[in-house]
Amino acid sequence: MGEDQEKKETNKNSGSPRGKKSLPFRLKIGKAGGTVWTMILMAGVYALIFPWELSLGLVVMIFIHEMGHVWAAKQKGLPVSAPAFIPFLGALITMKRQPQDAATEAYIAYGGPFVGSLGALACYGLAVYTGYEALYGIALIGFFINLFNLIPIHPLDGGRIVTAISRWFWVVGLFGGLVMILYTFNPVLMLIWTLFAVQLWRTVRGKQGKPRRLQTEVHLDPSRFEPVGMLIPSEAHQRQLPFLQYCSIKDQEHHCDVFYPGVGRIHQMKGLTGGFRWIRLVQTDQVQDREGKSYVRMRLEGEYEPGVEESMLRRDQEYYQVSPRTRFLFGFAYLGLAAFLLYMLFLMGQFSWFGV
Repeated sequence: MGEDQEKKETNKNSGSPRGKKSLPFRLKIGKAGGTVWTMILMAGVYALIFPWELSLGLVVMIFIHEMGHVWAAKQKGLPVSAPAFIPFLGALITMKRQPQDAATEAYIAYGGPFVGSLGALACYGLAVYTGYEALYGIALIGFFINLFNLIPIHPLDGGRIVTAISRWFWVVGLFGGLVMILYTFNPVLMLIWTLFAVQLWRTVRGKQGKPRRLQTEVHLDPSRFEPVGMLIPSEAHQRQLPFLQYCSIKDQEHHCDVFYPGVGRIHQMKGLTGGFRWIRLVQTDQVQDREGKSYVRMRLEGEYEPGVEESMLRRDQEYYQVSPRTRFLFGFAYLGLAAFLLYMLFLMGQFSWFGV
């Protein structure tokens, strides 16, 4: 299926007429649309609890931190998604292609707290210059967020940075994180620590990730079937579907193309480095969008075995081969940034979180 046909189907199945020019619609479909809306949502949620200056400043500090990851990933030539903000959990970006060595992973991970700390420092400088005390609270939050992310626990940035220094830091994070949980009873840290402990245990015992079921929907124009003399499948019709997995030389990304006999490619999945055991059609129905246009909706299901790159903690030793010089530089940068953030938190201890 050509790119033009895919674009037409995507536009049609979105349920939105082509050519809409309203600002909300542009934000919805734009690359930054999800980021903008989730930032607004997070700021609104926090504004119900904290002063609006603090809520807005918190979101900005997180945004600067995440853009540090984006900047570092771009420097390494790795495509990433725009940040998505989640109230009370923070924000995240997803990598469309995984790093191939620990040094690259550490570099991208370090970009977040490094740039985030610069943003917090700029906020602190602005507070000193203007005397506006709310900025002190925002800077304090910024320093704390970036220090928290340096805890050597996967999937926090610290847990990724230390892969290029020494994985013994994971043991420090395991016991240090437990002490922090007992001291603070932080539910977010408790969740992160639990996931990390389980993954570390599985890694030590050498257990592979279990195959899992993946489900997706495919929307097709009915005209895809008629010219080739194929009937649209009935609702209860189920069958195994042929598929092809490959890595594109052009974008160096993993693809999985799914085909329907006689029709051709009906779906493409990206970024899955593991292997599918099977993919099948489980249900088909014909529905209409808001404009009254009909399309065929197919529900697909597959059994997928995750690849090595998709594990939270990599097991292949080649991945962790880092030169002594690189280990030293990352160690100096990691411990130096942590010391700086601790100093700034100590220095700002006299200021309130709420700027009063």
